[in-house]
Amino acid sequence: MEMNFLTIMAYLIVVITLITMIFGIIAYSVYKMREAKRAKIKNTANTAVQPALSATREKYLFFEQKELIV
Repeated sequence: MEMNFLTIMAYLIVVITLITMIFGIIAYSVYKMREAKRAKIKNTANTAVQPALSATREKYLFFEQKELIV
């Protein structure tokens, strides 16, 4: 079997495409794991600070809260 330049380039393109897809899947899964971890940290920090946050929010509220009638 003789390997010419076009055959080598075709195989190279296929291999590079597959490697790109694999790295894309790995990067997406790492991104999703990091987002899940960030959401978990945010939820635990949110419950710990919630009473102080609501008091601060009431103190610095500039507008009256009114119910909208549609």
